[in-house]
Amino acid sequence: MDKADAISEVKQKLADFLKLSSRRNTPERNQLLEVIYSSEEPVSAEELSHKMADDNRFRISRATVYNNMLLFESAGLVRKVFIDGKVLFERTDRNRGVIRLICGACGKEVEMNNDKMRRLISEMRTRRFTVMGWVLTLNGLCAKCSADLKRKQKRLNKTDNRK
Repeated sequence: MDKADAISEVKQKLADFLKLSSRRNTPERNQLLEVIYSSEEPVSAEELSHKMADDNRFRISRATVYNNMLLFESAGLVRKVFIDGKVLFERTDRNRGVIRLICGACGKEVEMNNDKMRRLISEMRTRRFTVMGWVLTLNGLCAKCSADLKRKQKRLNKTDNRK
């Protein structure tokens, strides 16, 4: 499935959701959804607002973006993620989950693909709850920052031993 097909499919899901919840399907909503699904990385409401204006689409406020993000989240089309204390939004589909490794020192973020973990989560039984997507965030230190920290600790231990 190419990008255009994926975007048209997600727009159809939005149209179905809006119809079920008796809400209007506006061009602004469709364009905003298209901007999100064109982005590979999570984006903030401010970035979405700027991208909409920069691409000569619609000028919409951050408040409008947030309101629509809540709507898209309810529809299972977007997921909210928290990175470096910021609220970001990323595209999603119903069966996909994300495993993120985030370094607390340098902020480097890596997505990990672990089929065993995905299988375990998909097989989890949840009572009276429909899982529409998930994000597993593991905080720690990347290899470079971990090595830097060990070197610093070693230096400190040497200076302490000299005293």
